[in-house]
Amino acid sequence: MFGYVTPAKPEMKVKEFESYRAMYCGLCKQLKKDYGFWPRMLLNYDLVTVALLADGISGEQGSPCMERCIANPIKKRCMQKNTQGLQLAAAGLVLLSWYKLADDLADEPFLKRQLVRILRLLLRSAYKKAAKQYLQIDRVLAQQTEQQQQIECSKTKRWDEAAEPTGVMTAEILAACAESEQQERILRRMGLFLGKILYWLDAAEDYEADQEKHRYNVFLQNEYSKQQTIEQVQLQCRLAAGEVARCYNLLDLKLNRPILDNIIFLGLPASIERAGIATNVADKRRAMQ
Repeated sequence: MFGYVTPAKPEMKVKEFESYRAMYCGLCKQLKKDYGFWPRMLLNYDLVTVALLADGISGEQGSPCMERCIANPIKKRCMQKNTQGLQLAAAGLVLLSWYKLADDLADEPFLKRQLVRILRLLLRSAYKKAAKQYLQIDRVLAQQTEQQQQIECSKTKRWDEAAEPTGVMTAEILAACAESEQQERILRRMGLFLGKILYWLDAAEDYEADQEKHRYNVFLQNEYSKQQTIEQVQLQCRLAAGEVARCYNLLDLKLNRPILDNIIFLGLPASIERAGIATNVADKRRAMQ
């Protein structure tokens, strides 16, 4: 699961970083509250941005409090709680994880597929609850997962076509943040281009692994070298990031503007600049402690 949509921490004020971390920890708590212990292992920075965006649009303040964290049980820290944005982000994370595992069942070798089946079994009850609450998001994610598998089976060389399903999935989740039809149109377009960025960055990062395991990768289909892949990914992502920024600037945010500005205008470009470099999730989490 990606994890490319993060803030540039050195450029954040202390209060902004504390607010971001409170939302991150709040998402972990929301996962436990709504879906139990296991889904907390899926915690992803990209969905923190969804929570910030949804609450920024609605202006919902939530209920910050001091609680202990599973990763640091000794010291209490500030956590955001009880917002619609956190509920949406938690459900989105569960649903995306469920369909990512479904995609893995089609792509991975026999032994890894058995592990995937175990993970899906652990996630099943959480998935059913999230799908029941967000029927439209679940329907779109199911359709686009199937579409992604068909595209990969066709071995398309068109990187825009290969990224389309991820873009549509992201668009559907961002659209759920909207409070008006106009906002929904803006957020769908923003999500479409953001999702494509995530897909291309992931393809660049997985280049060697896909090559070694003979898995589909749209840039391998084009017979690009790793360096050519990075250059093409950075070019396409920068073009898409311009559209993401244009859509973002059209939104009327009541909260979280400084943090989201950092993510869109500094953090996302930094992730594009690092295209092709393996993402160490553990290091990212330590950096946000």
